[in-house]
Amino acid sequence: MFALARLLPAAALLAAPAPRPANALPEGRGAPQAGSARDARPPASTPAVEFSSAGRAVGLQEAFELGLGRSSELAQRSQSVAEAWARVKELWAAVQPTLSFKTSEFVQDSESSRDKPEVKVSLRQPLFTGLREFLAVRVGKARGAVAELELRRAKDLLFQDVAAAYLGLLGYHRQLAIRQALVAIISDRIRELKERERIGRTRRSEVLAAESQRAQLVADFEQAKRDELDAQESLRFLTGLSERLAPSGLPEAPEPDLEGALGRGRDRADVEARRRDLQAARESTEIVRRGRWPIASLDGSYYFKRAETQKDIRWDLTVSAELPLYQGLRTAAQVQQAVAREKTAEEALSLALRKAETEVRKAHADLRGGLATVAALERAVSLAEDNAQAQAEDYRLGLVTNLDVLGALNTLQQARLRLTAAAVDVALARVRLDVAAGDVRR
Repeated sequence: MFALARLLPAAALLAAPAPRPANALPEGRGAPQAGSARDARPPASTPAVEFSSAGRAVGLQEAFELGLGRSSELAQRSQSVAEAWARVKELWAAVQPTLSFKTSEFVQDSESSRDKPEVKVSLRQPLFTGLREFLAVRVGKARGAVAELELRRAKDLLFQDVAAAYLGLLGYHRQLAIRQALVAIISDRIRELKERERIGRTRRSEVLAAESQRAQLVADFEQAKRDELDAQESLRFLTGLSERLAPSGLPEAPEPDLEGALGRGRDRADVEARRRDLQAARESTEIVRRGRWPIASLDGSYYFKRAETQKDIRWDLTVSAELPLYQGLRTAAQVQQAVAREKTAEEALSLALRKAETEVRKAHADLRGGLATVAALERAVSLAEDNAQAQAEDYRLGLVTNLDVLGALNTLQQARLRLTAAAVDVALARVRLDVAAGDVRR
């Protein structure tokens, strides 16, 4: 969306010969003559700068999908989800009957006693426990939903990390393209200045000023190359790719409605997870309170083998009931603990809502400010281009010096670098806003 034009459309003007400025040394007076010591000195070395953004093309969506399969954190959270739902199955077992096969042989060290063998199948069915088991199943389902929501939020945050690495690498590619173009223009400028110095139409100081500027530009270019390599490694780490990567472009970054983003932020995955935590805490409190309720159960057995005195009794059933009367205030203490956990869950939900709103507002403000910055920098780049072209025309007419032209080029470069950085920041700000609102468009 923020296409980078060539560094200077009027660059060709800078290579054109210019008339002798008024402050240039006249020919034959103080000018170096052909064959002199200065003329025989070899030119200073000007190492070439090279960079190519070529590599394996990768888009943001593809990078994210690769990151999903690469993330160890997501793999761990996926196992947590599986564990939570397996726990729900375990809780369901508490309301179902249990059936077991039992065998025993009772032997005493007495001549008058007889052995008492027993082989039976036993059944136990809870009849009433205050519906605590059903409440426990609901708590388990809430915990499973929390695990799924936290996994979803982790995916959103992974998307933000991948987008940051992707856009960072793209920004360095564009920055290097700008720096490489300017170094090439300055190099052409130096060659012309040296030729003009040889014939006495340019001062030596102007050549040295241009060479100094070029040396600084080369140093900045090499530092940017180092930073680009770091950005490459960051994106490779997240995607698992080993080859050199070339981001394909910037995503669109329109400004969304703040109120809509705030509304979506209140329902994002981590906030909803805290709501489920509160629901589970309230139901857990109710489970503890029902510890004072009576319980009833049914037990039955069918006998395949019994002692001689009972061999004709093949089965029996037992219905039992129990009402807790006094447990040393254990239940009351458990209720107090559960209520405290419930209040903690309420505070966690309140914090999650406030955090989500703050993140949405900050991300929205960053996006709005970034869009305004980009618009201002686009205007600045346009003016810098006009100024550079005007300086080039004035240089041809002998109205300005080479230093003025170099200053205009430097101003243009800085404006373009700032525009590139601002464009990347805007794209990342939109990603952060989507993540803050829980509205990641994958």
